[in-house]
Formats: sequence, C-alpha cells, structure tokens
Amino acid sequence: MSGEVWWERGARTEGRLVAGPGPTGVQPELVEATREAVRAAVRARIPGYTPDWTNPDRLDAGVALVRLFGTQVEPVLGRVNRLPEKVLAEQLDTAGVRRRPAGAAQVLLEFTVNPPDGRSVLIPAGFQAAASGQGGQLRYETDHDLYATPASLGALAVAQAGSLELIPLGPAGPGRAFAPFGRDPRPGNALWIGLAAPANPYPVLSLGFVVVAVPPAPVDAGGLVPRPVPAAPLLRWDVLDGARFVPADVVRDTTAGLRASGTVQLRVPSTWAPGQPPGSRPGAPLRWLRLRIGPGAATGTPPVLSGLRLNMVAATAAHTIRDEPLQPLQDPTATGRQRMRLSQTPILAGSVVIEVDDDPGGDVFGTAAGSASRWTEVASLAGYGADDRVFVVDHATGEVTFGDGVTGAAVPPGFRNVRALRYRVGGGSAGAVRAGAVNGVVTALPHVTGVTNPFPASGGTDAEPDAEVIRRGVGELRARGRAVAPADYGLLATRAPGASVARAHGVPGLHPEYAGVPIPGVVGVLVVPPADETGAPPVPTAATLRAVADFLSREAAPAGVTVVAAPARYQRVAVEAWVALDADQDRAAVLAAAGDALTTYLDPVRGGDNGAGWPFGGALRHTALVRRLLAVDGVLAVSQLCLTVDGLRLPPCTDRAIPPHALVWPERPLLIPLGDRP
Repeated sequence: MSGEVWWERGARTEGRLVAGPGPTGVQPELVEATREAVRAAVRARIPGYTPDWTNPDRLDAGVALVRLFGTQVEPVLGRVNRLPEKVLAEQLDTAGVRRRPAGAAQVLLEFTVNPPDGRSVLIPAGFQAAASGQGGQLRYETDHDLYATPASLGALAVAQAGSLELIPLGPAGPGRAFAPFGRDPRPGNALWIGLAAPANPYPVLSLGFVVVAVPPAPVDAGGLVPRPVPAAPLLRWDVLDGARFVPADVVRDTTAGLRASGTVQLRVPSTWAPGQPPGSRPGAPLRWLRLRIGPGAATGTPPVLSGLRLNMVAATAAHTIRDEPLQPLQDPTATGRQRMRLSQTPILAGSVVIEVDDDPGGDVFGTAAGSASRWTEVASLAGYGADDRVFVVDHATGEVTFGDGVTGAAVPPGFRNVRALRYRVGGGSAGAVRAGAVNGVVTALPHVTGVTNPFPASGGTDAEPDAEVIRRGVGELRARGRAVAPADYGLLATRAPGASVARAHGVPGLHPEYAGVPIPGVVGVLVVPPADETGAPPVPTAATLRAVADFLSREAAPAGVTVVAAPARYQRVAVEAWVALDADQDRAAVLAAAGDALTTYLDPVRGGDNGAGWPFGGALRHTALVRRLLAVDGVLAVSQLCLTVDGLRLPPCTDRAIPPHALVWPERPLLIPLGDRP
C-alpha cells in the first residue's frame, strides 16, 4: 500500500511550532486554540447543516450560541495543545526522571500556658496548630517535645569588660537588635537572661533565637585529604542558682552556637533559686541564665540577635496520618506489580513508614504468632532484587507501588495486611505564612492558652510542574545519577535530601574562600534556595549547604573530588524606563504588567529567556529589556532605559556585564509614562 491512505487525504499541512517548555523551547501546535478559530469552523459548517440560516444577525440566538461555544472550547483546545508536553513528562517518568514533590515550610511556634501551679506544661511532639490560608486551614505540627513555662522574660544583659549592660525590653522581647557578646566578643563575655517565674521551669527550658541573617560560610565534603575544621565558638550555659553557678546541659541546639535562627533547649536543675548576677544593680530577684564564651574559643563573626523568646519550638507545615491500611488498586497494565493507595495527599517525601504482615506459609490453622516487617521507600524499583522489601510512592496521587517478585519483593497475599504506620501530609508554598498567621489550636491540651508564630515561616515549595520536569529531564538522563560534567553537579544538587534548593550551578575549580584561583580536584556548587516574601535575595541556610555537599560527595561525585557548596552571589539591578502607553487601556494595569515582566525576566529562579532562571554570569542587555517591555500589551514605545547596578547608575542604553558565576536580583522597576517625564 504505497498510495496515500484515507486518513491523510487533504490533511497534509505544515505544522506550526510555538513556544513550549521542552528542552528546545518549542512544541508543535496541534490545533489553533483561539475562540475565533472555533467560531470560524462552526460558521463554515452552516451551509452544510442549516442552509436556511442565510442571514445571521448579531442579536440572533444562534449567533449567541456560536460565540458562547467558541469561548467554552478555547481552554479545551489549549489543553489539547499541551498533550505533547504531557506525553514527554510521562516518558521521562518512565525513564526514572521523577517529579520533585512539594516541600514543607518550617516555622517557630511560641506557646502561652497558664497552669494553676505555675509549673511547666509538656507539649508533646506532634501538637498541631493552624493558620487560615487561601485553600482552607493550614496545619502545623511540632517537631519536638516542649516544656512550656508560664515564666516571662524579665531582663536581658550583656557582660563585657567587667561591666553589665542592660538591653531594653519591649512587649515581645528585645526592643532592638543587639550583639549578645558585645561589639568585640572575647572569652568571658556573656549574655545574661533573667526569667520572672512563680515556679522553677523544670525540667527543660526552651529558648528561641532570631539571628540577623548573614551569608553562611561555604561547606565542603569529600576530597583526598579533608580540610581541618575550624574550631567552633565554645559557648557554655550556666544557671545562677542563688549565688552559685550550675551547668545547664544542652538538650538540643538548632542555632549551631547562635550562627542561625532556631531554638535551644536546656536541661535545668530541679531547684533553681532566684538571685542577682555579679556587678548588677539591686532589684527584684530573677532566675538567671548565663551564656558565656569559654576560654581560648574562636568566636568567628560576632552574632547579632533581633529576637529572643521563651517557649519556642520548630514546627513543620504538615500533619501525620497513622495506622492506615492501604487500599489495593487494579493494575490495567498487568505488570505484576502490586499497586495500592494512601488516602491523603500530597505526601512529604521520605515520611511513609509501611509495615507488611509476613506470609505465614504452611501455618493453615494460624497457631503461630503473626509477624510483620517494615519496608523501605525508594526512588525507583530498578536495581532491586526479589528479596528487597522496597516500594515507590507517588507523592502527588498517593499511589504506592511494590515489586513483582523479580524487581523488588512482591507483597504476600492477604487482606488489609499492608499498613502505613505513619506518613506526613502537607507541603507547598502556601505554608510560608506571615508572622502571626498561626494562631489556632487544633490539638486540645490542658493549660495551653495560645500559640503564634512571632516570625514568618520559611521554605515551602510546590510540586514541580511538568515544564520544569521537561527542562531538567534531558540532563537527568545524561547524568544517570553520577556527576561527571560540571552541569551535573548543579542538576543533582536539587535532589539532596533535607535541602531547600530551587536551582544550583556547578563550577570546576571554584572554591569561594580562594577567589580567583582555580583549584584542581574541587567543584564549587552555588546554591539558590526558593525566594521568600521578604523581597531580599534568597540565601541558603548552613544546613542546606551541608546537605548538598554531603549528598553530592557521597552519591554523585567521583572519588577524590572535593565538593564545596556555597551561596550564590547577587548584583542588585534596578530598571528605570520612560514608556509610552496606550491611552485606551488602564494605565495602572499596564504599568503593573510591565513591572512584573521585567521582574520575572531578571528573576534568578524563573527568569531568563527560557524561564529556567537568569543565567549565571549572564550579561544585562539593553535591547532584551526593551523587548520585554514592548511585549506587554499597552506599552507602545520605550524612549529611554537606564540600569542601576549595586547602586551605580549606568548611562542610558548601555549593556552591563555580570561577574562570572553571579546572578542578578531585580529591585522594583521605576516606569515613567512619557507624559510625566520632567
């Protein structure tokens, strides 16, 4: 059959390519997805189906139906055009390129209690609080136990050079940012914290610290010879029990010695008498804590505190589901793999703990005691054998896939024999709420009178869209989980467990502590976390840098390569442009759209020509910025455009080179309509 088949007759037309999210930046247009095209197609059928309708009037009911039909079908055809994108995303998933699930936001919660005896109240880990969001109630679950005390912060003082300087207190803690060890920290300098309490806050006291953010130091891992780790500041906690000092053991310190915001939990003695610190003026006795720099300790960069609170504990924007039997699903593909489903979504990665009842074998009478085993969540069943008790979770749909007895162990037959002991549900950017938004109590507990978040939540990312999967899919297939080319390091850094990474960039020979000197055997990985609502350039935490460096060194980098994870550098860019606007359109709407277009184009995560983020070291081109403005509906002309980079104003109509491996951070653009130009 060499001739033209019937389904091709009259259908051979040149396909049109339009902009798309794939690696090439274009995709085929299957249909013309406009309401005008739909109405024209319906109008062309009128002579064949309703020949008596020869003079349609605009006020005719049939014309109204045709126009309504075109409006309703337009979004449907838009989804049809996304079919190649969807097919490519599914093919990448089959090849092992999985969509990154939603990440959960973190927040520090402050509790208020009012027990009748004045003693501390145990708030166990898993206590749930709530905030109101656009999609309904957002739940936050505490990560650790908290002994909340009814005590209040009575005084703060800094001891340096033999003197004691009181820090003024406001209604919610320190009235201003202050250096807890003075301007020149030395061994012996100390921070004094006085508590006004009717009873001893026994057995554990929890303090929350907010440290003024500074870029964290680079973190390295791997290499042939590990570098010596600099000595951390030796900080000692003491309790002033009457007139004597008693050491206070640190149960948990997420601040890494006041290097980052977090909590410190101290084990305090059962008897803690009020007193007066040495060198202080006589006043009401308080229960005093002292945080002192030990002798011979290296202090590094002096910390600066902007907040200090009692009864604070870290919480995650998620909640835990426990003891849920999995629901079996039919497998239409007949692959032999057992598929089941969890009821709640989206699921946080790594949180699913599944227990499966073992097959009793020949014990038909059930006389033997039942036993169960825990199975392990993995990214893919490929590479596992018949005895490996593993499973794969689709975090967006809740589907759990077990092996077929060849690739991964098969689930023994039984009824309700597969249970999720626990898994966590939540995540998404909605969890990054503003300060004070968490104010509802979900878990009922005696003597707990209130909860709030004095500071904004951080982190929280939505599930990766298909467009992002397609962009990185080719690189993932090329890398195959191993970092060979420098680009592989940046690509694989986004998969580091426990790290909040929006994008990363690998540079051979780059060590930020030795700028300008390429070092053989070193790969620098510049990390960009998700942006928050502060409007400042996003800076990764020390924990994220450590997670990235350890993951790449352990799982991806060749032996002997030193991986150095460091924050990306930014240059602040402000755009000032004089624009001519369409008088028939809303000026405010056009200016807002033009400003958003410039901000999005320069964004380090979603900017650039392909929407994958501004390129590292990418120069600022005057022509490209003007084109972005002219692409906005309602902007007729751009008469002049100026750039201000890191406070330095450039001449109009000039380009600007960006240092290698640096990014730009867009300030709010200034757009001046031509009629308002001075």
